[in-house]
Amino acid sequence: MRLILHIGTHKTGSTALQQFLYANGKGLGEHGMYYASPAHEFHCNSLVNAPLVDGQERLRNFILEILRKAEQDGGDTIIASSENLYAMVRYLECFHTQKTSAEVLAKERSLIERLHAAIPAHVECHIICYVRRPDCYLESLYNQNVKKGALFSGDVGDFLSIVYDMLDYHRYLSIWRDVFGSTACSVRPYEAALPNLINDFVRHVLGIEDISSFTKPNLRANERLSRDLLEYKRCRNEHIRYSERKLERRIFAAVDQRIASPNNNHEYLSPDKRAELLSMLEPSMERLRTEFTLPPFPQFNLEAARASWQPYPGLSLKNKREIEFHYQAVQRQVSFRLERVLIRAASLVRGRLPFLSWPLDFARASGIRRLLLQAANRFQ
Repeated sequence: MRLILHIGTHKTGSTALQQFLYANGKGLGEHGMYYASPAHEFHCNSLVNAPLVDGQERLRNFILEILRKAEQDGGDTIIASSENLYAMVRYLECFHTQKTSAEVLAKERSLIERLHAAIPAHVECHIICYVRRPDCYLESLYNQNVKKGALFSGDVGDFLSIVYDMLDYHRYLSIWRDVFGSTACSVRPYEAALPNLINDFVRHVLGIEDISSFTKPNLRANERLSRDLLEYKRCRNEHIRYSERKLERRIFAAVDQRIASPNNNHEYLSPDKRAELLSMLEPSMERLRTEFTLPPFPQFNLEAARASWQPYPGLSLKNKREIEFHYQAVQRQVSFRLERVLIRAASLVRGRLPFLSWPLDFARASGIRRLLLQAANRFQ
């Protein structure tokens, strides 16, 4: 049995790829492949976010179960995907950790070793990771974590000081090579896979040449917010409750659809800062290209960038007022108001009456809460 484990990175089309694999279980089955994910989920992020921290028993049971299902269906290859597997420690601690890079990497190695130990010895593992030019990865990751996730409220320079070691792909991926073996790990450049990472993955990783019969997914999954709205949310993030981050994300997505003239200037780094960052990372990138046999990343032309660069002017008072108007209108919708009440009521109960937590967990797991919100949305 073979296990293909896609580990990211974030912001390299992972969501669209996962949705494609999840939607094409039957087609993959015809090629002897089984796409594995927990019930009602299209990726394995929840398995990464909890068991690798709390212990590996749930993860081991999941792996044994998917092995049983794959063998029962006559498959010889299991595919699993979680972009949270790359730089797990930074993600699991929501970028709030004060640990040094050495401490983070030591814990990272420990988590990867736990994962390896949870996989039966007879399973042949293949680790695949997509990476993009690190300055572009930084900007996209910053956008993502202001929009959702960690509710980051600093600027891109503050973010860089926290995640700098994540941009050193060689250091992180070398750990995977050490634990799983050099022949088990492959790295592919995101830019070379464009315009369609899914085609690249299916052809070059799964070895399936003809994908014309597969269901085509939404290739624009997990889109970013417009720049003004992102700046507005960045300033609000420190006041958003962590328990309500997913609710706020949906509210802001609805607001984004209402903005008349969105600003899409998402160049967070000046040309000189970009050149400085790439120069600092060049030794690591060269080691990555050499050891993993990667083609060069797209070259950065500093002079051309200086000539064309237009700095973001900041959020104007006029645009801020427009955003606030739409935000208030959207969040007053019945479904959003009801969801906020339910979230806060659940937090209150868990804090003051913890013995009542199990009915809340049952309501969420059974879908009662979701059905209630859907009914409220139809009413709206």
